[in-house]
Amino acid sequence: MESSDHSEFWRSAEQLHWVDTSTPQRKKLLRYALTKYLSLSPSSKVQALDAGCGLGDFVKFFEEQSYEAYGADASLVAVSNAQLRCPSATIVRASLEHLPFADNRFDIVWCSEVLEHIVDVSGAFNELSRVTKPNGLLILTVPYHGFLKNLIITSARFDWHFSVDGPHLRFFTKRSLDICLRRAGFEPLAWNGVGRSWPMWKSFFVTARRAPGPLPGA
Repeated sequence: MESSDHSEFWRSAEQLHWVDTSTPQRKKLLRYALTKYLSLSPSSKVQALDAGCGLGDFVKFFEEQSYEAYGADASLVAVSNAQLRCPSATIVRASLEHLPFADNRFDIVWCSEVLEHIVDVSGAFNELSRVTKPNGLLILTVPYHGFLKNLIITSARFDWHFSVDGPHLRFFTKRSLDICLRRAGFEPLAWNGVGRSWPMWKSFFVTARRAPGPLPGA
């Protein structure tokens, strides 16, 4: 699949209205991670970004927590729908590699089931780091590829799972995802999984903190 074809794939209304059955579990884990790891004074107004917001499920979630909610998505269809659903939030059309926000802007950046579709993964992680405040949180999910699950995929569904015409461009192991996070200035705090039981998790659920100090490449 060419990069231009890949972009068009995610602009289609059919793909945008696909329902992820793990959404309730992701919301439960997200709420727990925020309770455990978000350290702000009670008077602070939390600024939260959903990077790759789709139709706005998690933008709405942030609004329900009384956060100042933002969303960004590469799809005009997604942005239009999310704006209708969350009229008080700021939702913009933007790619993960080029987010139109100031440095050190957000206390929380949520990026769920997006990074596996990105060509420039390093650029995307650096952008996520740039817009996250020092000591702020990046919480993400990406499809899980552990050793036992990989063995099953290899023996049963290799050609289908890794099809060159499929929407997934990147396949993360814990080690490769850890490397991406640390290179971008994040310290992983917790590794969990969503969808099915281990070792067949559907996705990683990772909470990381942006380390103080200069931005990557600065």
